[in-house]
Amino acid sequence: GPPPRPPQPPRPFTPPPVPLDPAVSTWGLPQTASWARGDEPVKPAGTGKRGKLGEVMETQGLEGEQLSVQLLEVQDPADYLFSAAGYRLEDGERAVVVHTEITNRGSIPFASLPDNYLELLTADGTAIGKAPVSLTSRPPHKIGVKPGETLGGHTVYVLPDATRVVSVRWSPRPEPDERTLTWSIED
Repeated sequence: GPPPRPPQPPRPFTPPPVPLDPAVSTWGLPQTASWARGDEPVKPAGTGKRGKLGEVMETQGLEGEQLSVQLLEVQDPADYLFSAAGYRLEDGERAVVVHTEITNRGSIPFASLPDNYLELLTADGTAIGKAPVSLTSRPPHKIGVKPGETLGGHTVYVLPDATRVVSVRWSPRPEPDERTLTWSIED
């Protein structure tokens, strides 16, 4: 007769689908599938405040600090400042120096580096983070702004020569949100 069939292994138990944990459904998938595509310009996040070069805008820090941030100056290019400080740009690169001032209007000390998430935004929506250099002729920001204090500082960027910078963006955290400030630097 036919050979005896080996006994079937028991089927693994599949639990019924569980409703998503609220935390999971709150955070969802990383920004949706289109976020990783580089073939279309990133839409600027419709959050935060927008202004022009020179304007003071008010916002809050992560701990509820009451802050005013002003974009005072964008030096583009700033290659001579960069080389005067002893740094070298590669061929096809340029330096940009941004001067901002931050005022703590509230009673909670702002404990971060004010320009930690100060970025340049290009015509295609790319964000450019600061370079890890500081210039003696243009002093950098220092960590912390006490209540009632106004502190200024300069932030240095290195980017490709052909890149067109259209705005400067300040955020208290890496991802832009409703506290984000964006200054247009184009006429």
